[in-house]
Amino acid sequence: MTELLPADRRAYIFLALAFGITWCAWGALVMLAQAQATAYGEWPFMTLYVLGGLGPTIAAYAAVYLTRAQGPLREFNQRVLRWRVRPVWYAAAIGLPIALAFVAVGIAVALRPEVSSHLAIKPWYLFPLLLAMTIIGGGLEEFGWRGITQEAWGPALGQARAALLIGPIWALWHFPLFFLPGVSQYHGHFALFLVGVMGNALLFGWLYCHTRSILLCVLMHAATNAIIMLGVIVPSGHGLSLISPCLGLAVGGLLFLSHGRHGAPAVQ
Repeated sequence: MTELLPADRRAYIFLALAFGITWCAWGALVMLAQAQATAYGEWPFMTLYVLGGLGPTIAAYAAVYLTRAQGPLREFNQRVLRWRVRPVWYAAAIGLPIALAFVAVGIAVALRPEVSSHLAIKPWYLFPLLLAMTIIGGGLEEFGWRGITQEAWGPALGQARAALLIGPIWALWHFPLFFLPGVSQYHGHFALFLVGVMGNALLFGWLYCHTRSILLCVLMHAATNAIIMLGVIVPSGHGLSLISPCLGLAVGGLLFLSHGRHGAPAVQ
């Protein structure tokens, strides 16, 4: 396959709608927030913020509806709800983000012991609640990024190449957040964020190509966000910010290399 982007109508419709919905909502929110017309926690802010975050989910269903000849809505919903996979994949979906977070913190502490005094890890019993919250606050993006683009581009380009192609597009979709007061990305380093998203694209893409379960990818995405919210993250300001994103990128790449570019579905 020599094309950089496979000619898949469903994927292009999804991308156009996802960027259109999200950038319109978040773009309007950026202008309102910077004009101090609304702030994080107020209903106008949260309404537009959530609407933008649901852009890929809405776009995924719209793209499937508009391209029913490629595959019916029923088939898409089967992948959304595909739960009958081997338990090891559930362990990977939730356990791998947790393990990577602790390894990154461990590396940081080993390199600079003073980092340990800046850690603020919340009690473990909060993790299930945070996981449930982040299914809505991030996890539902997987309907589109894995359920549409990885599904469409993986067989054409190879699963690893498709994941690497999706990564920068997925990162760019978040770009308005870097101008939005009140969110974690505000005034952040986009290049660093890009590396982290590339790593997640490989990890989530690896899980998807082995299971073809959008549900499992939603769980992995949610677990990745939840463990950060729990405080298992390398503190900023110590020159060690590259540890977590580079670790995810390396592990995602190694998983693809060790299992091959084309993962066999693991449904029962």
